Amino acid sequence: MKLLSKESFIFYSILGAFAGFVVAPFIRSLLDLSFALEIVITSAIIIPMYYFAKKFFVKLKTKYFS
Repeated sequence: MKLLSKESFIFYSILGAFAGFVVAPFIRSLLDLSFALEIVITSAIIIPMYYFAKKFFVKLKTKYFS
């Protein structure tokens, strides 16, 4: 998946919306720490999520859609 392709743009937009509106508020609701520390912990969870989601969808695409 090329970084600036239409497919990549749609994928990262959907994943970003999911991370921003579902995952991040859920993680932050579990924590009762300072704002900066909550952002660091949330980022430490969301950034690897992008990596594994991309890996999963590329594998899925090559298996079923090629």
